[in-house]
Amino acid sequence: MCRMLGVMCNDEDLLPCSVQEVRDSLLVTQKDHDGIGVGYYRSDDPLLMKRPSAKASEIDYNELLDEVTSNIVLVHIRKATVGAWKDVNTHPFRFRRWLFGHVGHLPDLEKNRASVMAALPPFLSRNIKGETDSELAFHIFLNILYREGKLNDLGLAAEQLTDYLRETVSQIDVFQNKGQQQELALIVTSGQVMAAACRGITMHYSHREGIMECSRHDDSEQQVQIHRRFRGIMLGAEMSDPGHQWREVADGSLLSVSKELELKVQQL
Repeated sequence: MCRMLGVMCNDEDLLPCSVQEVRDSLLVTQKDHDGIGVGYYRSDDPLLMKRPSAKASEIDYNELLDEVTSNIVLVHIRKATVGAWKDVNTHPFRFRRWLFGHVGHLPDLEKNRASVMAALPPFLSRNIKGETDSELAFHIFLNILYREGKLNDLGLAAEQLTDYLRETVSQIDVFQNKGQQQELALIVTSGQVMAAACRGITMHYSHREGIMECSRHDDSEQQVQIHRRFRGIMLGAEMSDPGHQWREVADGSLLSVSKELELKVQQL
């Protein structure tokens, strides 16, 4: 089963601590995934870590994010539906400042691969390296930004980003069988703002105010005070067993997270 987590927060040093705190909601056994990818930003540059499924029975998020220092992270746990495990098939996908992850299967998009790629400008079609329908969906999104002159717009507001994500879903639907809507969950970020969409796949969000438990630091009064200042927004797709701090959004929702960590939910 695929699983995905997007986090924006106010303290880059505490982001791994916040993910470790919600690890029970992200549980995935080794047999349930083929690989895992992590996208994050350092000095405004997007970085990726990708690895195949390990022998351990569960993913160790503490170890996985040990060297990640960032205000934003996108974690994707992949169970392959299209393409074997390869670095190029593993989410998140990256183009310039953009990171993108997808949960779901878009078989009709894959069947129309040639048509999808023909509609892209050459510099975008050349960038497609893998075999997945998800990477095609990402490039549909990138092409919308390109047409609107926003591909390199680092000041894009969260509300604008949701508009482009809505259009992305509409264009994906063009390639589906008439009357059918494929299940999907998308998360995209520019490193400044984040947006998500879900349809037919459960998505939750969580406002995090302070970190109550941290196995990464000592429990000195200084560390306790530092962890109490943490603020963040988490978006999760196909969560394992979300607790009371998570809220499920309605099916067919768009979510946006601004630089000020303001979360908005609207209908897709």
